[in-house]
Amino acid sequence: MTERIQKKTDSGFIAKSEPSQILEGIDLDGKVAVVTGGYSGIGLETTRALSDRGVKVYVPVRDPAKAEENLKSMTGDVVVAEMDLADLDSVKTFAQSVAAAENDLHLLINNAGIMACPETRVGNNWESQFAVNHLGHFVLTTELLPQLLAANGSRVVCLSSIGHKRSDILWDDIHYNNNPYEKWTAYAQSKSANALFALGLDMKYRDQGVQAFSVHPGGIMTPLQRHLDNEEMQALGWTDAEGNLSELAASLFKSTTQGCTTTLWAATSPALANTGGLYCEDCDVANLATEDSPPYVDVAPWAANEDSALRLWDLTEQMLVG
Repeated sequence: MTERIQKKTDSGFIAKSEPSQILEGIDLDGKVAVVTGGYSGIGLETTRALSDRGVKVYVPVRDPAKAEENLKSMTGDVVVAEMDLADLDSVKTFAQSVAAAENDLHLLINNAGIMACPETRVGNNWESQFAVNHLGHFVLTTELLPQLLAANGSRVVCLSSIGHKRSDILWDDIHYNNNPYEKWTAYAQSKSANALFALGLDMKYRDQGVQAFSVHPGGIMTPLQRHLDNEEMQALGWTDAEGNLSELAASLFKSTTQGCTTTLWAATSPALANTGGLYCEDCDVANLATEDSPPYVDVAPWAANEDSALRLWDLTEQMLVG
């Protein structure tokens, strides 16, 4: 088993850097991007930061009314089209619409996701967190590969989470066909899958000009927490009894603008020009986790494992044709 080398650099940024700092001096004028979930939470701020710098941003949306309201303040070139990551036909239709309009795609930000939701089945009886967070983005990315390859230097950023440290891929029961569903483990394996997908994509296509990275954006209060009540968030140490951020969370959590900066750094930093497949956090490359790692930083070895990345790629293709 081979772990991709992970080692912090001196990126010059901090955990709570702002988008303007990350993008200072980066020429993005005329570039084209797709940002899933780009109309809510940190995805909205990713769209704003890129479009403000001259990027044409395609935003696939599951809720057009919400997207229209949230995106109305955008001054850049933002194109909205319907897509539901749980519906792979809609994913393919969206990808085809982008391909019909654009020869080149420079940035693909796989930002959207669901977390700790009740057990739900979609598609071919797939567990929804794995299906939405991984399978939907796998299909979107592979459908857009011709445009990514044509850009002669593109980047794909897959949003993972520190939650991946709860679980490797449940290789023998990914969709909970044999064991009771557990929402946090299901979320964790989907986030490990996001990191492994970025690694596998980079292994397969970097020599052809497509780099890929995975990102832990940090703790941020966004609609991602919509399936959690305050009692559970309080037990996690995130909030107090009144629903306000706990003292610890207030010191660690980021604003939504700060929450998009590791994504922006992975998508644009010249320091990453000759690398790929890395898991990033706090506007830098993460270290590989050890037994002494704090719980809120570093990447678990199973999420940086090249053999596992290729194994997941093969399993995913089998699911999609099954």
